[in-house]
Amino acid sequence: MADRTGESRVEQVKRLALGRWTEILRSLGVEERILQRRNGPCPLCGGTDRFQYTDKFGQGNYYCRHCGPGGGFKLLQAVLREDFASVLRRVEACVGTGGMAPPRDAGAPSPEQMRRRMRRLWDAARPLQPGDPADRYLRARGLTLEMPPVTLRCHPALGYYESGDDGRPRLVGTYPALLARIQRPDGQVVSLHRTWVLDGAKAPVPEPRKVLCPGIQGAAVHLHEATDELAVAEGIETALAVHLATGRPVWAALGAGNLERLRLPQTVRRLDIWADNDADGGFEGQASAYALARRLVREAGTAAATLDVQVMVPRTPGQDWADVWLAQARERALKAA
Repeated sequence: MADRTGESRVEQVKRLALGRWTEILRSLGVEERILQRRNGPCPLCGGTDRFQYTDKFGQGNYYCRHCGPGGGFKLLQAVLREDFASVLRRVEACVGTGGMAPPRDAGAPSPEQMRRRMRRLWDAARPLQPGDPADRYLRARGLTLEMPPVTLRCHPALGYYESGDDGRPRLVGTYPALLARIQRPDGQVVSLHRTWVLDGAKAPVPEPRKVLCPGIQGAAVHLHEATDELAVAEGIETALAVHLATGRPVWAALGAGNLERLRLPQTVRRLDIWADNDADGGFEGQASAYALARRLVREAGTAAATLDVQVMVPRTPGQDWADVWLAQARERALKAA
């Protein structure tokens, strides 16, 4: 059944749930051990370490080496042992449907409150400096930045919260954090990305990387200003590695699901897409990179200007270009020793 916009019930729920699946799965009783993004038994077919929850496309995504990939609906059906119709009703109750915007929880911040929160966080942070916690985190990955992007900052002490059993946020700890501005092609800031760090590594928390406001839909971290050339990658560290290797301006899409939705400035005439090699996990990185390339080439075909698009993939399954750069940096250090 479709609503007045022509959107089916399932499509509406999928749209409203996009980017919120980890929260939804937790609220519906999926155990935390399943959502830890580490290898473990598959809720569908068992085993010991064949399954990993990734949420890579913002759809509750997982991959099992035995039964293949799936999403939030399929995962809920397996865990709750219910049919699709029952699971759909449960997710509807979480996201709110019925032909109108989902109801906002009385304690949830308004868009204006979120904007003020973004400004407070950003103003409390400082541009990256040699030796600060964010700089140490990046240097540990071989990413030495002589001129750090202005869209990155280091927050000295950012609280990390998780939802308690009563649904209220609970402070787990306070750690330094690498902040990144997420912007639309016109430069408008829509959210912040946070990476909690400690002693040159990610902080010991379940999800050390989080977007402050969900629904970034094609926005990206503009690490450099786009010219007629631009390079894009999934992660911030991967994008920085690409810049150090090539000197090109780069943007970070913050995930495969958002990579294929990226929107570019009209000035770009050459785009290099530096994909993750996910051949050991469902080929999600490659699929998203080629989906972006295909869409942009098709769109450019209807415009007066042409667009040259290339996709680069690391040779080794499981690697991204940050892994490649770090391995090369270590090799250079050994030769120099």
